[in-house]
Amino acid sequence: MKRAKEDYPSFNLFSIVGTWESINLNPTVIIYRSEKDYLLSIIYVSDTTKQASPATYEIQKDGSRYFIAIVSKRLYIDYDPAKDVLSISSLGNYLRN
Repeated sequence: MKRAKEDYPSFNLFSIVGTWESINLNPTVIIYRSEKDYLLSIIYVSDTTKQASPATYEIQKDGSRYFIAIVSKRLYIDYDPAKDVLSISSLGNYLRN
């Protein structure tokens, strides 16, 4: 079976490795590579204790889209290389730090 263009992601995960800050004041995101997997950590900061705690998820691929699975929901990841803007569904847009 031949794969169509839409079966391939529009960007390479290597291009989004780094620290990203939310435009909408959502938690900071760090994307990095661990052996052969790419991981995304969301850094939550407690309002009461001011302690930071990361939650780490494996970046997965569904056809031409990347996503992370949080509980029973998928958050899709997109990247605009021209603007260097990362988008995560339900979290909004992020700028590289």
